[in-house]
Amino acid sequence: MRAAIYTRISDDQTGRGLGVSRQLEDCQDLAKRHSWQVTKHFDDNDISAYSGKQRPGFEAMLDAMKAGEFDALLCWHTDRLYRNMKDLERVIELADANRIEIRTVQGGTLDLSTSAGRMVARILGSVARQESEHSSERRKRANVQRAASGEWVTSRRPFGYTQNGEPIEPEASAVRAAVADVLAGKSVRAVAREWNSLSLETTGSAKAWTSPMVRRVLMNPRYAALVVHQGKVVGPGNWEPIIDEDTHHGIVAYLKDPTRLNAGIGAERRYQGVGVYGCGVCSTKLVSYSAAGGKQHAYRCPNRSHVRRQSVALDAYVDAIILGRLVMPDAAQLCNALDKPGVDVAALHTQKSALQARQEELAALFAEGSILAPQLKRGTAELSRAMESVDRDLAASTQSSPVAAFMAAGRQGEQLKDRWVALAPDIRGKIIDQLLTVTVKPSPRGLRGFDPEYIGISWKVHS
Repeated sequence: MRAAIYTRISDDQTGRGLGVSRQLEDCQDLAKRHSWQVTKHFDDNDISAYSGKQRPGFEAMLDAMKAGEFDALLCWHTDRLYRNMKDLERVIELADANRIEIRTVQGGTLDLSTSAGRMVARILGSVARQESEHSSERRKRANVQRAASGEWVTSRRPFGYTQNGEPIEPEASAVRAAVADVLAGKSVRAVAREWNSLSLETTGSAKAWTSPMVRRVLMNPRYAALVVHQGKVVGPGNWEPIIDEDTHHGIVAYLKDPTRLNAGIGAERRYQGVGVYGCGVCSTKLVSYSAAGGKQHAYRCPNRSHVRRQSVALDAYVDAIILGRLVMPDAAQLCNALDKPGVDVAALHTQKSALQARQEELAALFAEGSILAPQLKRGTAELSRAMESVDRDLAASTQSSPVAAFMAAGRQGEQLKDRWVALAPDIRGKIIDQLLTVTVKPSPRGLRGFDPEYIGISWKVHS
């Protein structure tokens, strides 16, 4: 008799499929005892029958059963084959129509050709489903208990920590430095490149860091020793943090700031003046432009008829102005003028919690019918705008000045120039944007070469 074997394991933590292999061996031994020839094997590794996810092996088995490709089906136990009534009814229909015998290693023969046999199968399915539901309830309750106690729980080692929740170097320092660098103006993409250049390995299947992966790390509450349960921070954890809680809230608010994202600030500029220098006609920020087959780079207004300027000469002119100012004796006072006034971070957190509580209250009022959908929509929009404002204040409270970070290493002339040249264009652009307003004015027709007369420079801060 032609026999097929179906194997399945719900949770394969090792990824090696050992549970499925053991089921296969036992089913093969059962086939030998009945002198059946195994012609087909279908398996689903690390897929739960209870979860409702599609099981490719199970579907292929049903197709083969329908096509009459085997006469008997072997599985380790009935709960390996089905754990919900929908799947069982499909098996019953095909097994009865094609007179397929079903045997299990642990449960004996499953006779689906009689009403009594089908009743037993349904009872076994109901028992298996209750076991799954009860197991799920126990896991959920255990997860709630662990979250409430601040216990370290993870199925995979996170970057920066050991499996047991202890900071590990150099990964922990890399996370700490990346948060500080991004708050000081470095792009997330630049952090990803840096981590790849340092051969810092990811803890997942990816071989190299990407911007989205780094962004998820920087926004993860775990690094501030905060416990997350069902997508929400529920309290402090009992492990050592890599960054403090205020810095965590600041980096999250900074990376999620809609005004920053909508303005394209999140993108890493390749040329320092892109999005920084302004058009002298319409005040629009200039964009990148390459002429002469890409050999010459320039800045131009998105409205092409306004202004265009060759980038090398313009950048050199702006660099000279910046460096000339930063080597002056009162440069330290200039940096002090950029400092933000003190922010009451605790008050901002309290304000945000109150806004979130108000959102939940509105949702509850709508659910009970006390307010209508337009009222819910209007109230939610107002609260969202208020929370965005609080998030921007939180981000501002933790952001450091790119100018101050640049000046921290000293302001000696040649060293300052060398450090400026070594900076990424994106960081230079942020420093320029913090200190200067650069306006490119229309130049007369026929003008050859760069003329600073048609460049407007005004300082945004004064010592």
